Amino acid sequence: MTVQLDAQKVYGELRDLRDEIQALKSRIESLIQAGRPTIRTEHPHIVRIEGVHGGRPTIRGTGVSVQTVVEQALLGRSPQQIVEDFDGVLTLAQVYDALSYGYEHEKEIEQYIGDNREALWKRPQTASLS
Repeated sequence: MTVQLDAQKVYGELRDLRDEIQALKSRIESLIQAGRPTIRTEHPHIVRIEGVHGGRPTIRGTGVSVQTVVEQALLGRSPQQIVEDFDGVLTLAQVYDALSYGYEHEKEIEQYIGDNREALWKRPQTASLS
């Protein structure tokens, strides 16, 4: 019985910490963005911010790039799964808007994905995963 209560207490404390971290991330993001020009796009949830992801399109207020959402979809993740994966950071509307942006700017997003793959291949291998 006490093990279950202890686990519940730990989960509650972890949930509180996650919420506090999310609030701090949002505050930091807003402070960073306050000093950087934000370029709105034709999509309500998508912006470009100088110095954030190299000016690539991101989901407003999150720091998550459109490219990341598109790549997750290409890996077979549904919009709902992507929302769950980002655990409180993204909404379903934001994910769908990012996917819509990706479809409308397919060549641009494909270029970003290609650039990242190329950079990964060029990166020196310093540590092993085993």
